[in-house]
Amino acid sequence: MSLHLEELQKDYHNGDIIPFIGAGLSTPFKVPSWEALIENLTNQCAVDDLEWIKKAVHIDLKKRDYWGAIDTLKKFAFEEDDIQERIVDLILEKQITLDDNLKHNYYDLSQMNFNLYLTTNYESLLQKYLQFDLQPILLKDINFNTQNLFNQQRVCHLHGTIGNSGSIVISKESYEELYNDKKYEDLLKLVTGSKKLLFMGFSFDDQFLKTLIKQHKQVFKGVHYILLNNPDDATVKELRSEYGLRTISYDTEGSSHADEIRKILKRISEDVKKKDNEQKDKSNSSVIIGAGLKAFKKNVEGNLFFKKLELENINSDLRELSSAFYVAADEYIREMKKLGMPIDIIDIILGQVFTEYKDRYVDTFMEHGNSEELLKIVHKSLENIEFGRYNVLLKNNQSNKNENRGFVHILADDESEEIWWGRERFNGTGN
Repeated sequence: MSLHLEELQKDYHNGDIIPFIGAGLSTPFKVPSWEALIENLTNQCAVDDLEWIKKAVHIDLKKRDYWGAIDTLKKFAFEEDDIQERIVDLILEKQITLDDNLKHNYYDLSQMNFNLYLTTNYESLLQKYLQFDLQPILLKDINFNTQNLFNQQRVCHLHGTIGNSGSIVISKESYEELYNDKKYEDLLKLVTGSKKLLFMGFSFDDQFLKTLIKQHKQVFKGVHYILLNNPDDATVKELRSEYGLRTISYDTEGSSHADEIRKILKRISEDVKKKDNEQKDKSNSSVIIGAGLKAFKKNVEGNLFFKKLELENINSDLRELSSAFYVAADEYIREMKKLGMPIDIIDIILGQVFTEYKDRYVDTFMEHGNSEELLKIVHKSLENIEFGRYNVLLKNNQSNKNENRGFVHILADDESEEIWWGRERFNGTGN
């Protein structure tokens, strides 16, 4: 997680980030969520002989099928423009004013150097706290030189505003009409192709977020980030593999969403150059210890790199040795991060290890087809691998031969890296 946070920090200082604000950031102001809006709408019509509608909508809400619930209301109770107008009334009725800026994150955002904001929210809290000279605009209504979109400070609403109830996108039909518009898609591609999005105020099960990114993958190619409260590993993996999002997690236990998001915003707005210099001084004056005997007793048989060794029936002695190398390398990288080793340098080191592995795969396994021989050759070639001009950056903390040999298993432990010891794959196919 910290790796992505540092990447986000650099992207922010390079001017490459656009915040994408969801309903969660407006929760402190009591702005109703989609679910709350639908429940209120349902209660307005579920009287007498229409009580069954409430039961039908409740089933949809339990499944978090908000569009299904809206379609039920449209079919049996309201016209779409009635729903839009009632949403405006509900937001104005429920929304409160906060005098304490520490209870929300809109003030924190106003202290940062973002130009463009995207939001799916209907209310105008962003504009209120950012106080941009230009009034908010609907993304679909942009009809000017798009270069100004990034140079001028403005808030772009994707799904309408309470200032114009007819603009509110709430049903699946209105959503599809909006996103099937070629001009709208081109504008969205322009934004996502030029900048990296930082999703804030969204939950993992947000129907809009999942649908938007999954159905429009061609629009959201590249790197984008999302802030999430204490996601599990499966969620982080799904967000990366299915939606292309890099997760930055926080934990609200004993705290609040606003406090934890504020910490992240402060972190990414820190002076990168000053921090890098401090880290460089620290790494130049300290020597890491590395893995000790206790660390080597760690059980790593459940790790992906170990399963890849088992997949090719690598003998138990070689698996045990590889595990020791993995622990040594893992401990080295952890310690170097603590000393402030720039992530870019760690990535370059692993990149050279990957290239060395591929070289050995081609000249050893492709020729002889022996997995154990490939593993031993890779270990041998990595013992004294030279990192060339980057050695000066390592200085007192250059990796030893055991750590070098373990780097390949660190890569193999990442499911996104193609490190294998033969032709077998977990899906039963071979290359």
